[in-house]
Amino acid sequence: MKKEKTKKRKLRGQIKLLILIILIILYSFFIGTKGIFIKEYKINTTKIDKQMHGLKIVQFSDLHYGSSVNEKMIKELVRKINETKPDIVIFTGDLIDERHKLTDNEKNFLIKNLKNINAELGKYYVNGEEDFEEASLILNLSEFINLDSNEQLVYLKSSIPIVLLGKDTIKNYFELNKENKFFKILAIHNPKDINSYKDYDIDVALSGHTHNGAINIPKLKDILISGDYKKTYQKVNKIKFYINPGIGTSKINVRLFNHPTIYLYRLDKASK
Repeated sequence: MKKEKTKKRKLRGQIKLLILIILIILYSFFIGTKGIFIKEYKINTTKIDKQMHGLKIVQFSDLHYGSSVNEKMIKELVRKINETKPDIVIFTGDLIDERHKLTDNEKNFLIKNLKNINAELGKYYVNGEEDFEEASLILNLSEFINLDSNEQLVYLKSSIPIVLLGKDTIKNYFELNKENKFFKILAIHNPKDINSYKDYDIDVALSGHTHNGAINIPKLKDILISGDYKKTYQKVNKIKFYINPGIGTSKINVRLFNHPTIYLYRLDKASK
């Protein structure tokens, strides 16, 4: 009799575990990939002019259009970004999913909607490993500026700018501007690239690529993320380094405890 009860308890436990596993799988496919969250960071610095105090920078990354991201989600992304009323918007790579063949209608749709993102001081981007000529063309036509082509100095009612750099412009910029102490932001796609620039006088670096491991479970996430940088924020030497978990998915359309997220940074003028 006791053995029978033990067997029944064990069977009930196994059934509950199976149901839990099924629910987690369903969640990761059909709920975890939907919706867009906003995570906000405050960045303190003495290097900006008081006119820049409160300036808002939005970063989004790894759109992978054609994965879990469709037209409805693009519209939601644009709406969410515009609701923050950003001064600057930075996209850190991987616009189109490598598994997806873009149609002409989809290209036009992306251009039309990405163009509707409003940022008073400009929209900027760097390329990811899945970004080829087509992605750059779409972003250029959407009025984004490529930071891998030219560094950008952004001014706001002041003679002291914020400097925006990509990995292909950073070395040349520092060769010509060794002495300036402007606030500098480096945008890259792959976090491992920070290793090449960690000794530069960079204040903030922004990247994407990792998707935060897609499955945000401690230890398991660390296994899924290759490279040295596992956290969404860490200090690398003196650089404040942020890794955005992205919007879309890669290879498998799954996100667990890791919703699509954009980052909102507010600059705070610190006392010297």
